[in-house]
Amino acid sequence: MAKLITRIANGKLWLKDQIIERDVIINDDKIRSIIRRTETANVDKVINAEGAIVLPGLIDSHVHLRDGELAYKEDFNTGTKAAVAGGFTLVIDMPNMIPPTSTIERLLERISIAKNKILCDVGFYAMPTKIDQLYSLAKAGCFGFKIYTHRIFEEADFSDPVLLGELIREVKKIGLPLVIHAENPAKFNSLGENFDAVDHAWSHPPEAESSMINTILNIARNLDLEIHFCHISTSEGIRTLTNAKSSNHNIKIEVTPHHLCLDSSILEQCRKKCVVEPPLRDSSHVFSLREALWNNNIDLISTDHAPHTLSEKNSDKPIGGFPGLETAIPVLLTYIKKGILPFSNTIRCLTEQPSKILPVTDHGAIEENKIANLTFVKFVPPYKIDPSKFYSKAKYSPFEDFVAEAAVMRTIVRGETVFTKEEGTLDIIKGKTVERPYEVYS
Repeated sequence: MAKLITRIANGKLWLKDQIIERDVIINDDKIRSIIRRTETANVDKVINAEGAIVLPGLIDSHVHLRDGELAYKEDFNTGTKAAVAGGFTLVIDMPNMIPPTSTIERLLERISIAKNKILCDVGFYAMPTKIDQLYSLAKAGCFGFKIYTHRIFEEADFSDPVLLGELIREVKKIGLPLVIHAENPAKFNSLGENFDAVDHAWSHPPEAESSMINTILNIARNLDLEIHFCHISTSEGIRTLTNAKSSNHNIKIEVTPHHLCLDSSILEQCRKKCVVEPPLRDSSHVFSLREALWNNNIDLISTDHAPHTLSEKNSDKPIGGFPGLETAIPVLLTYIKKGILPFSNTIRCLTEQPSKILPVTDHGAIEENKIANLTFVKFVPPYKIDPSKFYSKAKYSPFEDFVAEAAVMRTIVRGETVFTKEEGTLDIIKGKTVERPYEVYS
């Protein structure tokens, strides 16, 4: 079959930290060239970007796509619809499933289920609850290993320094990243039988995060091992990790849009819907995260998209997490427009840096021979975020009624438009024959 050549015209490309008026020529699923608007080229199709900022396809290294026994919360189809509606073209699935993605059989099953449902590229983390599974999981194609120090899965308690040390030394031999939710449960305050976001935040104090970060850094001090610290939320946590990064390039810091843009003042109003782990902190912690982003000390911005049902969120014991894929760009770019967050540092954390860290180096930049994954964004007249219109099954958000001034206009995955926003309404491109399936990394 002849390859389709497409021209992206009238866009403002983000290239090497600059916005430049250029056109992009796509040959099938790859970027062929970047040309001046006045240059001619023989193409089969022209897509008019209409002045949108054209970014490399966004990458989210921390997403809970659910499916399987948790498909009532989200599945690979609705999760990747939410992803492309949010401008994300590659997402990495987290392993805290029921059952956890802790064996080669479960990992291969998830890969198989995903293949016929996804609208964007997808990769997978695995959870090594038994250390002897590390090698088989790596061989099966996981991007790395995700562990939770604040919660026990399949009897594996990684808050135990002995077990944690054993895992770290074994992961070092394999060479894949270790991705960690770092909270020390010994520092938690006890919750009652009925709690909300205020109570939950009190139960997860800042020292729970900083304590576990120090434990991990002490164990891994002399090992050449890449460790990703997920959703850092505290001033002390960001300070400790920034200092450690100065002498250890293997330390990677991830933050979320909600920890960058929200503080604990909303918890009284948001109540149970805003329960998240780690919790939203007071403004002093938020300012520290923003300062770190301005200073280029953050490596990844990930949504931690964690959908649940409203009944689960409104229960006596609400589950931590909320959807984030469809709010990230509207919120982050609005804060950028207001001068609260930096543009290029933020975009690098969503594109170039995760492509190198994961690594998927054929993603993350608008360059010749890179995968043709592109995200069009625009600053737009103010509008309120309405979770009832989400493509995710989770129709709630701490950003409900947030007045956004930016939107994703189009998402292109491997040369094909999978999402457009036209005439003020969202429109997923459905029902078309895809000659080239989107990539499931394995």
